[in-house]
Amino acid sequence: MDAIEKMWAKKEALDKEKEMAKEERFKQSLELDKAALEVDKERASNEAKLAEAKLMKEEKEIMQVDKSNLDALQLEYYEVMQRKIIARRMAN
Repeated sequence: MDAIEKMWAKKEALDKEKEMAKEERFKQSLELDKAALEVDKERASNEAKLAEAKLMKEEKEIMQVDKSNLDALQLEYYEVMQRKIIARRMAN
């Protein structure tokens, strides 16, 4: 009977060790997931900043267009776009 109790105690100790290792792997996985999420947030933020910079560049070009050589349709397009840009900037 003593041998069975020793074997049972060893099994319980091994099970506890396995459970602790499992928890440690879970914690490491969770930390990696958190780090990956932060990287994704940073990437999204950088992409948003890049998109904003691109939009500002395009808007600047529209605002600075030389209207003296445009036909009526082109002139109307740029005037509408300029009004939209101004309205959007005033709203912000």
